[in-house]
Amino acid sequence: MIFFSFTVRKSFLNYSTHPITVPQRQVDHKKIKQEELDKGDLTIIFPKGERIRGHMYSGRANGTYPYYQIRSCPDQKTPKYLSCWDKVIVLLYKDRNHRYSAMEYRD
Repeated sequence: MIFFSFTVRKSFLNYSTHPITVPQRQVDHKKIKQEELDKGDLTIIFPKGERIRGHMYSGRANGTYPYYQIRSCPDQKTPKYLSCWDKVIVLLYKDRNHRYSAMEYRD
């Protein structure tokens, strides 16, 4: 299991894919590959249990360093109770062949 802190921003609330960039300073990207979380579909679970479809995206920022982003499918909606500057913990894990990203409010 991988976890990291995330602060909800306007990009998460407004972009159609609701991106969550996995921060390199908190997560060793080698571990993402080792745990087979580096690609494929996943279920995104919100603090109150709502679920939407998504996937793990990988790319290179400005053609330099690699990064990972959790992205929802474009037709999915986030819960209305999530607000800009909310602080959550994001968990990434795999159960058999399915991948999950779960969010919990941070104290």
